[in-house]
Amino acid sequence: MTVESWKTVFDIGTLVLLFVTAAFATGIFLTGDIINKRQGEQLRQFDKDLTEAKTNLGKQQERAAAAETALQGVATKTEGFRLAIAKANERASKAQESLALAEQHSAEANAKAEGFRRDIAQANERAAEANRIAEQERLARLQIEARLADRIISPFQEQKIQEAFAPLKGKTVEIAVLGDTMEIAQFANKIIEPIRRAGVLINLSRPLGGATARGVLVGIKADAPPELKQAANTLIAILQQTVPGGVAPWEFDKLATVGAAMVSHDEGAQPNSPLRIWIGSK
Repeated sequence: MTVESWKTVFDIGTLVLLFVTAAFATGIFLTGDIINKRQGEQLRQFDKDLTEAKTNLGKQQERAAAAETALQGVATKTEGFRLAIAKANERASKAQESLALAEQHSAEANAKAEGFRRDIAQANERAAEANRIAEQERLARLQIEARLADRIISPFQEQKIQEAFAPLKGKTVEIAVLGDTMEIAQFANKIIEPIRRAGVLINLSRPLGGATARGVLVGIKADAPPELKQAANTLIAILQQTVPGGVAPWEFDKLATVGAAMVSHDEGAQPNSPLRIWIGSK
């Protein structure tokens, strides 16, 4: 080829290269613009996201600060609770010690109280025994005094005896006085006189030996008139008010004197009365 041909080739190549370069430059420009726009959009989106992130971060920091403040408050309260619990535990420990001491004192007091109760029980037993002995001595003294003291029939009782026998006026009653002591004689007269004042007739006997009796024995026949039975029962009731023991109803047939006796009869008195009264010693 000639030089002109090569020059033409090179010129054409140059034109092609220029065209290609221009095309590539245009492509670079267009693609660069698109990339720039995309990068700008991405940058704006990044800025937006960054702004939102910063905003969220600020909010989170505020919440974190609030949480920190709350945590500090909780810590303060927790410390207060811990101190309160510690004080409560300390008081509980002291209370436990006081309770243990109180229980010890209580046990000692109970032991002393039990000792006192035993002492009191023993003292009560001794007092009861002393009271029992004193009561026995009192009863024995009263029995001795009763044996030594004369039997008593009050004027009021004499009046009641007279009233009880008043319905038997003119009837006969058998009375036996057994014993010759002054007490028996006086006591017998306290019974005999109101019966006589009631108008009752008396067959009076004083055995000289053999028959004996204690107290006052009253016998009434089973077929005796009702007024005789009533008078006998009333006499027993009146005497039992003041005469201690020895006043009682008795079998009529067993009240029979045997042997010698001093006997006296009221004028008009009939033998074999259905009512017999024996007056003996205390």
